[in-house]
Amino acid sequence: MSKSAKLTITPRERSSKGAVRQLRRDGFLPGSISKKGEDAISFSISRDELRRALAANGMSSVYTLTAGKKESYPAMLREIQYAPVTREWLHVTFQAVSLTEETTAEIPFNLIGRDDLVYAGFELLQQLETLLVRGLPGDFPSSIDIDVATMTPGDQVVVADLNLPEGITAQTEEDRLILSVSYPKLRVEEEEAAAEAAEGEEAADEAEAPEGEAAGE
Repeated sequence: MSKSAKLTITPRERSSKGAVRQLRRDGFLPGSISKKGEDAISFSISRDELRRALAANGMSSVYTLTAGKKESYPAMLREIQYAPVTREWLHVTFQAVSLTEETTAEIPFNLIGRDDLVYAGFELLQQLETLLVRGLPGDFPSSIDIDVATMTPGDQVVVADLNLPEGITAQTEEDRLILSVSYPKLRVEEEEAAAEAAEGEEAADEAEAPEGEAAGE
């Protein structure tokens, strides 16, 4: 189940670029709450508070954004804008949600046993990092676990293989590949080269065999 956490926000009016830069220098992040059929609400939030909340509760949780004693908004994170080079957080967008109405969310995968797989000498090829699901906001898991520890080359996981929580449905095709396991490319190339070399040696031995004598006799 998705966790819930409170975040303190400060409503703000749209301001100049200089004011926004100063806001960031002071340790705050400009943000907005999108509400269906209404104008977005602009706010600022402590960058450190937001980082701690996301680290503790995940990206798909329902957060209660509180502005003072009376105003609060249940909302889900929709986007964090980054600086292209420094990856500094520039802006955060939340989407106001109703806890009694279904919505969609991108839920990240949590791969269990990845280190065991790598230690065994196998290569994990992941095609999807998140899964689009639909359900009530309070039912969203913080992540979707996939145990890969005992997988071997040739094994794969598709959307239909997932065990999703009750009330949560995938919005991606059931046969969509999530991940697969194979031998590392270098190992495959080495095995192919060894096989080709063995075939070459066998062909050479047959060519050197005396006339009238079958190879292997």
